[in-house]
Amino acid sequence: MAQTSDQELSDDPVFTTILKRRLKYPRDAEWVGKYMRIFAGFTVGDKGRVQNITILNQSPTGAHLGFEPMVLAALKKLPSLNLRYIGSYILPVSFIYVDYRHKDQPYIPKNTLFVDDLKGRVILKEINVFGSSVNSRERVLAADKNQSY
Repeated sequence: MAQTSDQELSDDPVFTTILKRRLKYPRDAEWVGKYMRIFAGFTVGDKGRVQNITILNQSPTGAHLGFEPMVLAALKKLPSLNLRYIGSYILPVSFIYVDYRHKDQPYIPKNTLFVDDLKGRVILKEINVFGSSVNSRERVLAADKNQSY
């Protein structure tokens, strides 16, 4: 069973602000219209450092298109956190794709975790990162040819 905490790391302004600034939609994924939910596992050590960072739902697509490296890099760059957050965590990050050519319908990932991944960890609030068809390959190629897409 996953844990919950009175002192939510998800509500810590340093943690959330820095992650939201550093998490960007990978350009390769945006160009091909892919979306994904990444579950990152990590611990906050006895000195407040984020360590033991792993992707719990690894996939060749996620790594190839930049989803997994983006999450790993953002977590590695976090400063030391308050010592009250010592423990193990799971951070869900949803890369949500909005295709403006199809009535602005967002493509929301539905990836899930196995129950074994939850043991002894606190599940944090999901962070949403949005990508869109505005900068899609079709638009760029159409602009190069001076035509509408």
